[in-house]
Amino acid sequence: MKKISVVISVCAVLLSFNICGEDMGVVSAQTPGAEESLTILQDIIREDECQVGMAFLGYIDEAAEVSEILEYTRQEELTDAYPFLQDGTVVDAGGCEIYAIVPRDDSKVSVYPAQITEEGEYVDELNDPWYMGQENEVIILRCNMSEIHSNVMVSVQKQNMSVQYHPMVSLRDGHLAAEAYCYDFSIYDNDWEEYDPEYYDLESYNSEYYEPEYYDSSLDINIARELLAETDEVRYYLSLGMSLWYTGTEEYIGGRYCPVFVLGTDQEDHFTKENYYAVGDNVVYYYDVLGDAWLLLGAG
Repeated sequence: MKKISVVISVCAVLLSFNICGEDMGVVSAQTPGAEESLTILQDIIREDECQVGMAFLGYIDEAAEVSEILEYTRQEELTDAYPFLQDGTVVDAGGCEIYAIVPRDDSKVSVYPAQITEEGEYVDELNDPWYMGQENEVIILRCNMSEIHSNVMVSVQKQNMSVQYHPMVSLRDGHLAAEAYCYDFSIYDNDWEEYDPEYYDLESYNSEYYEPEYYDSSLDINIARELLAETDEVRYYLSLGMSLWYTGTEEYIGGRYCPVFVLGTDQEDHFTKENYYAVGDNVVYYYDVLGDAWLLLGAG
């Protein structure tokens, strides 16, 4: 696996502070209010019985430089609420998504490459880390070249105890995908919250929930879903109690824009994604995770 990571400390000189010092409780006090706000967030993480705080900051171009990644920490809402993010360490694993990762007090974060198997299981490359962090070090992570799976595993360690995460954005609501013992401190705008959560469920579909950003009127999503549900594979999974959702996105496949659907299991607190499909002009495609390609369903 060819690494393209760039690991850069935001603060090259920390004056009298040392982020690697054994007795330091914070990453840096360069930014006004950083130490206090970090301590408050770590207290919240501990009180919520979590091991780490994580925030989805937004999307970025794959060719963006480290300086552009840092711009996400300088958004007005973030600088007001979490000024310590500006003093974090950038870990660049390639991709289009930016995350902030804050370990619980006296814990440290390490980032490893991760790949996905044909069966959809993660394989973490523990012998070849992207970055090994220090205690209380805040990480600004760029990762994920695909919306469907993560390309990194984040490990949070405290003494001999550790928990692992694969940072992802939920296609269901655009929020950070739910993870056990992970506190979501993202600041979301109201765009997603203005829509009924069921607007992705095409059984209760109502076009008033789709604005141009989310819905191409040239596509009949209901017909596409019905066509997909009639395939042997999807019909079988639906008979097992799985759910089929429209993701609100399209892929350009075979010269046409095809609406993308996700098949998965609706858990009590989150939606577990299993398979992805796209439909266009009476043709159904499935997403081949291993080959990172859209293939005709039933052609193999």
